[in-house]
Amino acid sequence: MNESEFYKATQSRALKGPYLLHGEEELTKAEAVARVKKLLDPGMLALNCQSLQAPDVQTLLQAADQLPFFDELRVVLVENWDDALIDALEKRDRLLNLGDTTVVLFVHRGECRKTNRLFKALAPENRVVAFEKLTMDRAVNMLLRESALKNVGLDRTTAQTLVDRVGFDAYRLRNEFSKAADYTGPGGTVTVKILDATVTPSPEYNAFEMLDALLDGKRKKGYAMLLNALDRGETPMGLAGFLEGRLKLILTAREHLDRGLDASSAARQLPGSPYAAQIAVKNAQKRTRADLRRAVAAFADVDGNIKQGIYKDRDALLLAVLNTFEQKEEAKK
Repeated sequence: MNESEFYKATQSRALKGPYLLHGEEELTKAEAVARVKKLLDPGMLALNCQSLQAPDVQTLLQAADQLPFFDELRVVLVENWDDALIDALEKRDRLLNLGDTTVVLFVHRGECRKTNRLFKALAPENRVVAFEKLTMDRAVNMLLRESALKNVGLDRTTAQTLVDRVGFDAYRLRNEFSKAADYTGPGGTVTVKILDATVTPSPEYNAFEMLDALLDGKRKKGYAMLLNALDRGETPMGLAGFLEGRLKLILTAREHLDRGLDASSAARQLPGSPYAAQIAVKNAQKRTRADLRRAVAAFADVDGNIKQGIYKDRDALLLAVLNTFEQKEEAKK
């Protein structure tokens, strides 16, 4: 069952029995739980909605078997359960038989493995609801809905820019958009200039910008961004690992281009976000395969140089940057 199917079942009040809610997107998962709770009479919510943390089988069955108090439905939320609970329910033939007036939501943070006992039991019954990471289209549509609620203008291109800068986490997207919308005020329009003034870009976006500057030969800007990242608390090893990963992506893009693919086709072949793919292809067009292999090797050496005590962590990172980007500039002179 996907989000849309679960939403329709909620709207039609067709829910009953157990459901497993899991997946990377925590905001839409939390909103789905909130919608189920809204099926209850608000005045009786405290009596008809119960949350259980790591319950034993007796506690869960007592909660599920209790009749709704002056309402048609009862909701039980379960978190941090274990396989022993599922075993006990199955032995009593109660896992799928939790009453006609009770909805039991097993809420799992993150993605649940398909080998999980509850997943394996509920999946054949179409009772596993996956809340998948946002795509660009879904993220943009969410922002457009938020703009309507806040009575501010927002076009799709600006919404895509915000997603590129912030990423696909719905909580963070909503929070960053709220900052821009509050700055704009009701009746105004959120523009890229307003995003520049209000939005805090993700570390990934900042690292992309830094790498882009360095590959463009804008050493002063690139080094300043690198030092700012270190001053903000980013670790040298973390930055080195990220830059190594980005350079590997660029190298893969370069290999696709060398095979004769055009820029658009090469971008579609790359994993990850469309934004990352586009930037990778753009940067791949500026470097040869040999250059990029040397760059990947330079950042891969950072970890070993630090662990072996050859350089301090900050020095190891700066040396990798120097060896990767300074040589190109010197060669131009």
